[in-house]
Amino acid sequence: MSSLGIYFGPKAVDIVETKGKRFVNHLKIPLSEVLGGDLEEKVPLEVKIVALFSEALRKSKIESKEAVLSLSARDLIIRTFEMPNLPKEEMVSAINFEVKKYIPFKVEDLISDYQIEPDRQSHINTVLFVGIKKETFDKYFSIFNQLNIKVNQIEYCGFSIMRALKLAGVKSRGVIGVLCVDFQQDDEVNFIVLEDGVPLFSRDINLSLATEGFEGSQASGQSALEKLKIELRVSLDYYHRKFPEKTMQKIVVIANQEQAKELDVFMNELDLSGKFIDLIKLTGKVEPYSSSFIKSYSASLDKAIPIQIKINLMEAKLKLSRAGILAFQMDAGSLFKGIKIDYRAVLGGVLICLAALGLGFYQAKPLNQELEDIVAKRINVGKINPNASYDELSIISSEYKKKLNNLDNLIRKQLYLTETLDAIPRSIPEGVWLVKFSLNKKEVDKAELILEGMSYLKDSGKEFEAVNKFLDNLKQNNIFAKYFQDISINFIDQKQMDKVTATSFLISCKNYKEGR
Repeated sequence: MSSLGIYFGPKAVDIVETKGKRFVNHLKIPLSEVLGGDLEEKVPLEVKIVALFSEALRKSKIESKEAVLSLSARDLIIRTFEMPNLPKEEMVSAINFEVKKYIPFKVEDLISDYQIEPDRQSHINTVLFVGIKKETFDKYFSIFNQLNIKVNQIEYCGFSIMRALKLAGVKSRGVIGVLCVDFQQDDEVNFIVLEDGVPLFSRDINLSLATEGFEGSQASGQSALEKLKIELRVSLDYYHRKFPEKTMQKIVVIANQEQAKELDVFMNELDLSGKFIDLIKLTGKVEPYSSSFIKSYSASLDKAIPIQIKINLMEAKLKLSRAGILAFQMDAGSLFKGIKIDYRAVLGGVLICLAALGLGFYQAKPLNQELEDIVAKRINVGKINPNASYDELSIISSEYKKKLNNLDNLIRKQLYLTETLDAIPRSIPEGVWLVKFSLNKKEVDKAELILEGMSYLKDSGKEFEAVNKFLDNLKQNNIFAKYFQDISINFIDQKQMDKVTATSFLISCKNYKEGR
């Protein structure tokens, strides 16, 4: 039975059909046909994608109904972190608590799965966490559901490439880097560091911005290569700081021969051993090199070539659905369990209820008369119906109390931050500027100030130092530090803007200490 590997790239979707390990068919659908195309602009994007996919599959005579979906990191959350040994029943909640430090939204909004790699010597677990937002998952699931294609797995494209490495006979023991590059197409570069086949670090690099403003493929290729060198240096610097004891033994380069020669020279500059692999030859496909083809082909080998990563987002979604159904069934079953109906008892119960109802009406009659007399005697109040019942009056009273409480809360909970915020521009060093800030007040005594900014000094190292200096200035400012006790960098990375590379960062300032 044939299988499909489907890779959603930045500019195109690649679909590869295989039988076992044998390549059968390849189909590329440019996303420009979906975003533009001849269909009316009022037609929803999802409907356009389904129509174009259906027509393309029909023309290519692809009839397989099972697929593995390979996505880039822009659709996924991928994090690797370390945790101590914990009882199995506590591990899930502990991982969800830990991952909150690395994502900008609620864990409940994700469909996620994780894999634990224990270290028996240090008793520290390495946790690989992968998640996808529920709305993104539903979008992809809806598309392939309409195409009548069963998606067996949703995975990161960098994990898909690991099957191609196994096909090429690359040994997974030790710490190795994997670099998948394609300068000829607008596909992202994938850089992954593996330890015994399990990812320690992964990053996607977009080179398309590097070629803007150049004419000719040679100039574009040179510009992309220079950008890749910069981004790789930044990635390696971050990796060495996070994992100082895990030295990389070599970097496996997946590229065409011309690109591999240029990268081999760069590897020598970094004192790293590089190994080039021509995966196109292994597939038996007679076409120019394409990294997007490699990713979709590797995804199609899901059943034929197993890898160390066992994370399955489709299975995680099914578990969530089954858990919801089971909880409902258990609640409904326990409610009626052991009940036997005796119709004589039912009839007796009905008669007792009717008798109680009649007695209630009889006893309430003089009380209702007394209430009518009281209502007739009470003083008229403007904007209140004199015939209002006790319940209506209670509602009116409750509404007024609510308004008073709201006014009281506005007075008690207001923040006086003029003097504190004035300290921010006084702490900003040269080459650093803010692009956005926001204040979130979670509770009465808990607030968080988010500072987003950029740094540009024509040198990534100096830019990183400038951001750290900004952080130190805030901590040393007595007025600012008096209010915000927990000040830290949540995010820092290189970013392309207006044909130059700058450093973007996000600093979190909290007036409380979170439990660790």
